[in-house]
Amino acid sequence: MKKLHLLALVVLIMAGLSGCKKEKVANQASVDVFIKAIKTPQGATLYTVIHSVFSYNIMTSVSVASPDGTTKQLVNPGGAGNSFYNIPVDADYLPTLPTSAIGIYTYIVKFNDGEEITYTNSLSNLTIQPANITSLAKSANGDSVYIKWDAIPNVNFYQIEITKGTTQLYYSDKFYDGSSPLKPNLRLGFNLYNLNSAGGTGTFTFNINGLLYETTAYSYLQATSTSSSDIAL
Repeated sequence: MKKLHLLALVVLIMAGLSGCKKEKVANQASVDVFIKAIKTPQGATLYTVIHSVFSYNIMTSVSVASPDGTTKQLVNPGGAGNSFYNIPVDADYLPTLPTSAIGIYTYIVKFNDGEEITYTNSLSNLTIQPANITSLAKSANGDSVYIKWDAIPNVNFYQIEITKGTTQLYYSDKFYDGSSPLKPNLRLGFNLYNLNSAGGTGTFTFNINGLLYETTAYSYLQATSTSSSDIAL
């Protein structure tokens, strides 16, 4: 499930860059590093570092050197050559990130024509907490499902993802609380017929993703968070 969340975030980053000029005039890539927080079923919050590199030009390999000098190769699932990233395993999620994870990351991107270009991106220690989901239940008349959660401090945007097993059934556009003052709690509803039509019956997982960007240009992520809750429908 962590891998599915990561794939969705990579799609988000690619969508944010979709306004860039697509004609190839020179090899160019966009690199991003951010902190991802998750809430475990036991309620603990764990953190890891995510790397994402995207280009409209074909890339053949991407390596990244951490502030402490550790180097790793990023992967290109699907083999198209436009998106490279890391896929964390359980051991990569920690109660706190080491101080060595904060600083400047150096990426070496090799393109299909053999050219290598070096990029850098810095990571600060700013994080956002996973949402506290307070309720996930059917409506009184049984035709809808509502999820409620406490607002995440300092978050820029939210996204809702609904999955069944490893299949993603729904992934929302970014949205935010535009009320003034901000609401302490938020709620969204989903039509039960549409959910069952897409995924049949069984256990559905609702994921609330929080997004914090580096600047108000909202181009590069600083931190994300994910909290999940299950319901039988």
